[in-house]
Amino acid sequence: MEHEEESNDGKTSFVKLHVPFTTLCKWAEILLLRMPLKVDNKTHHTNLEKCMECCCCGKNPFQSQLEDVPNEYTGVFTRANAEKFFHYDKPNTFFSPAQRSRIAYEILTKARYGEAGDRARHGDEESRAHETTKIGVLRLLGNKSYKAAYPLHEGDYSVDEGSDDDNPRAQLYRDWGHWKTWQRMQPLDHIRNYYGEKVAIYFAWLGYYTSMLIPAAIVGLIIFIIGCVIAYTGTTNVGHQVCELKGLTNTTQNQMLYPYCQDFLERVNGTSQLGCRDVLMCPLCDSDCDFWLLSDACTYSKASLIFDNPATVFFAAFMALWATFFLEFWKRQQNEIAYDWDLADFEEEEERPRPRFEAKIRRLRPNPVTGIEEPYQAEQTYYAKILSAFSVLVFFVSLVLAVLVAVVLYRVVVSDSLYRVGGTLSGLTGIITTVTASLIQVICIVLLSKVYEVMSTKLTDWELHRTQTEHEDSFTFKMFLFQFCNYYGSIFYIAFFKGNFAGYPPHYGKVGKYRLDECGAGGCLIELTIQLAIIMVLKQAINNFLEIVLPRVKVYLAKRDNAGRLPSRWEADYDLNPLPDHGLFSEYLEMVLQYGFVTLFVTAFPLAPLFALLNNIIEIRLDADKLLTQTRRPFAARAEDIGSWYGILDTLSTFAVITNGLVIALTSGFIPRLVYEYTVDDKYTILGEYIGSNRTTKGFSLYAISVTSPEVFRQINEQRVGSTSKVVDYYYGNNTDLINGTIGCGYRGPKREENSGPDNMAELTTFYWHSVAGRLAFLICFEHIVFFIKAIIAWVVPDVPKSIKLQQQREGFLAKIMLRGQDLAPDAANVTSSDA
Repeated sequence: MEHEEESNDGKTSFVKLHVPFTTLCKWAEILLLRMPLKVDNKTHHTNLEKCMECCCCGKNPFQSQLEDVPNEYTGVFTRANAEKFFHYDKPNTFFSPAQRSRIAYEILTKARYGEAGDRARHGDEESRAHETTKIGVLRLLGNKSYKAAYPLHEGDYSVDEGSDDDNPRAQLYRDWGHWKTWQRMQPLDHIRNYYGEKVAIYFAWLGYYTSMLIPAAIVGLIIFIIGCVIAYTGTTNVGHQVCELKGLTNTTQNQMLYPYCQDFLERVNGTSQLGCRDVLMCPLCDSDCDFWLLSDACTYSKASLIFDNPATVFFAAFMALWATFFLEFWKRQQNEIAYDWDLADFEEEEERPRPRFEAKIRRLRPNPVTGIEEPYQAEQTYYAKILSAFSVLVFFVSLVLAVLVAVVLYRVVVSDSLYRVGGTLSGLTGIITTVTASLIQVICIVLLSKVYEVMSTKLTDWELHRTQTEHEDSFTFKMFLFQFCNYYGSIFYIAFFKGNFAGYPPHYGKVGKYRLDECGAGGCLIELTIQLAIIMVLKQAINNFLEIVLPRVKVYLAKRDNAGRLPSRWEADYDLNPLPDHGLFSEYLEMVLQYGFVTLFVTAFPLAPLFALLNNIIEIRLDADKLLTQTRRPFAARAEDIGSWYGILDTLSTFAVITNGLVIALTSGFIPRLVYEYTVDDKYTILGEYIGSNRTTKGFSLYAISVTSPEVFRQINEQRVGSTSKVVDYYYGNNTDLINGTIGCGYRGPKREENSGPDNMAELTTFYWHSVAGRLAFLICFEHIVFFIKAIIAWVVPDVPKSIKLQQQREGFLAKIMLRGQDLAPDAANVTSSDA
């Protein structure tokens, strides 16, 4: 131990601790650390490495340039058999930096301080609790005896390669943390040796997730291109039909649409003598809104077809299976990593109570595992706190829903106002309201996230969980549940609720004088796409910006005055940002939320995997740079997997099958168009004449429009007292008798009959019920088929590769023979992993 009485700023004192090699060996034996045995190395490579070597003729151009870490058979270290382990004669390199860090942390967390005299042994319960909890550096940090405790970085990260000051930190920065090396694979073994398994396994998962996004991004891009081709080159699609109506008059005819247009006018006007014209649609708001023409929706209809076409159905099924492959093969990869890093049989020892728990709880009872007296919190008190914290969580989720309702009301009011303005703004109402509402939603999401993170931290601390694992699990549950509602709430609303309560003329659903929010001219799917794109892309951009700027600003503000002298290593590290109390939680949460965008609603936004891939390439280097240059080195910790995050990913993958099936069945127009082809167009009669079996979507854009009765049309027209409809004048000229007599206007929504009866009710048509049956049949078939294939994949793909099982058996055999003092047979010593 060294005590620095005075630092460069003259205010801070540092205590430097060194662990001798003999102490390291003693604690390595206590902690059952596995060290390399003096036998031939393993030759195991991951599946990804094998694939790259095969594709690149044995040389991987993306491989890390750092020297490979030997992959050796290991055994549990004992001092009695120390000479049977590699490099035991080299004290400086026998233990990796992460192992030394972990041993130092174990010593510090178990060291007792204070005097446990007669007052503690024989005094009252409170005194005993006070003395028996004087254990570990975490308690000293909690009571502010020390400001910080951290292992030192190995040196400066900016030194040049080959210099005398070169060090593992600088090597990692050059090969992993620098932007110039973005294409290289991560040196996971070196990360593990420097930071420990818990940090390394996060980057292993992030790298694997990013590599798996490559096929999803390629297929998504192909689907997007196919959608563009369908939308902008097809002459028989729905979008083209809507655009063909533009400019049609009674003297012009369209060869494709003319018979369908004539039939539509027969239904609207009671006569087809007007010729084929554009379709007159009912106003989108009351009083001041004018009628509009169906061809005004030309741009939206074509844009909607980019994402609403048969190719997206295939992509939805593909992404559901992709998620299954990703999780199943990650389990295999995780088991390979666990074996290589000696985590296959890792079990954390009984956790000590958290320092805050020890400081707050005075009641004692023996630990049922260790027998040591520890603070104890009554179960009724604990569960009462959990229930109270849950009620606060419900309040914040309700706040998210309130914000969602406020944004919906904003859309209603702004849409109504823009429709009243008329002109160019009226035509852009849909895009303006969708984009501005999405931007407002993103701002609210970011602000609420920050507020709730602070509140969730305070709530979790107040609950007083006994162990750090319980504390982290509670915090993870609160944060993910809230963020799920926060990020996906508006998307669920647009996908499944928007427009379903809008009503029809004249029976509109209203809030006060404003009509309820309804889908725009291009339908709800295009609005869902815009919302997804803005929230996902803008969220990623904001997070990346904050990760670049905030750590550097904090480090700059935290720097102390060093009186013109070069700061020592411990002082320079003290000025860096500490790793947050919850470790890499925020990084995991960011990626899991992104995974939700990639899977839950990918049908509406096939480019989501591509944007996720581009973001993750940046994210890996951002996180690496932040850890190496702006963050204090954390104590090394072990972890055999990604913990509870795997269960969350699995739940999202299962939920994604349902949401994508619902988007196709309920939100898109795929099923109604299919029903039209097989139940309507197959036996379509125009003005009483059968036109043959086509099975196409010709005429669907007109057939799907419901038409009001002439009486309802007159009511709508009368609401526009004092104003003239330029659209009606264009459409019908000045034929007042015709305007006041037989015509109606069209509207979107569920297919209905013409209004009838004293209340002008409109009954749903047979086509609507056929569509409902088709939607339900598709949803059931889609989900059952995908779930069945997912189950087969999960059953066929083993969690642990056969080669790993064989190597585990061989490693156990070698360790048992060597550590018992027996000599290996020559043939047994030379067996390779390929032979095994």
